Amino acid sequence: MPGPLAGVKVVEIAQEIQGPYAGLFLADMGADVLKIEMRDIGDLSRYMLVRLIAGPEAKNADFSHYFLAMNRGKRSLTLDLKKPEAQEILFRLLDTADVLLSNYRPGVLDRLGFGYEALSQRNPRLIYALGSSWGPNGPWVTRPSRDTLAQAAGGIMAKNGMPDDRPLPCGTLVADHSGALTLMAGILAALYAREKTGKGQKVDACIYGTVIALQPMEINFTSVSGGIETRRAGRGHQFLQGVWGAFRTKDGWICLAGVDDKRWPHFCRVMGIEHVLADPECSDNVIRNFRGVKIERVLDEVFPTKTTDEWMTLLNSVDILATPVQEYRDILNSEQALINGYITEMEHPQIGKVRVVGNPITLSDTPLTTTTPPPELGQHSEEILLEAGFSWEDIAAFREKAVI
Repeated sequence: MPGPLAGVKVVEIAQEIQGPYAGLFLADMGADVLKIEMRDIGDLSRYMLVRLIAGPEAKNADFSHYFLAMNRGKRSLTLDLKKPEAQEILFRLLDTADVLLSNYRPGVLDRLGFGYEALSQRNPRLIYALGSSWGPNGPWVTRPSRDTLAQAAGGIMAKNGMPDDRPLPCGTLVADHSGALTLMAGILAALYAREKTGKGQKVDACIYGTVIALQPMEINFTSVSGGIETRRAGRGHQFLQGVWGAFRTKDGWICLAGVDDKRWPHFCRVMGIEHVLADPECSDNVIRNFRGVKIERVLDEVFPTKTTDEWMTLLNSVDILATPVQEYRDILNSEQALINGYITEMEHPQIGKVRVVGNPITLSDTPLTTTTPPPELGQHSEEILLEAGFSWEDIAAFREKAVI
């Protein structure tokens, strides 16, 4: 059964994460994503190899886990966009496209002749979608950026880490990846609006703005409270201590997400800490959750006496909000992740069968496709050009002139 975006044509001129990851979601949903890559080197993510992180002896040392993660289900066409013939090819593709998707720095596409005004005159139905660093307006528009800078400027870094430690970024590229999802959401909204109006529009979603949008409750607290800055999150959350966050067990770590008054007596019983029920520094829900220094110390002593599985059995029996802290190897073998397709298996022509991150969206009638491998560099060049109306003679000439 075709996906929900079957028939939608996306031209992706993007690098690394924000643009390509948004394109991956569109491809999962059935869109035909034509990835335009630099003729000689392609997407820069092709060159982050396993060996750079794990050394030359690692399994699949010369394979790019990065490109695999961002580009499944797409088709690749190489173009040297500095050449007039390549620009004409791109114009022809965009004349019939539904979406142009890019995360190039502001002004790059305009200088090549592919600005919004020019393209919207040629194709009024085109959705012109840009993933940006700092947004479409303001004094920071032309600044370069990466994920870590967005985390720093957007407030996450200031609230991450232990209270007396230096500001720390998250251990994953949350700005780039979440920025891709907001870009994808903007594209879907623009496609829906076009169904009613017949007109395309320009979409901008930036990683800085997305990072801010990830913290509405926390930032609003500082605004509403008259400017009070909260502590760093530490082991839990900047607002929440005590029965929040990670605790070491006999064989790993377990995470709690609060214990309310109804569950508190049952929690104390299974933990074997009934003596704290009468302790005013532990028994009050507000103190426990917002200033829970004493109960933290109690739990730090108790949790190491049993394994994570033993504790989970006890805590689940009384409906406590808890889960093991999982490493990536645990997630790759998680029954819950596999059965829902959050981890899926892909047959890759270079490395064979491999488990990869899937898609968190489930649709009952138009399911997503997540097992098509990413393209080799320029793999679909002839196919795409033939579909666009070029002849084999044209294609031979393009190759002779190093256009494709």
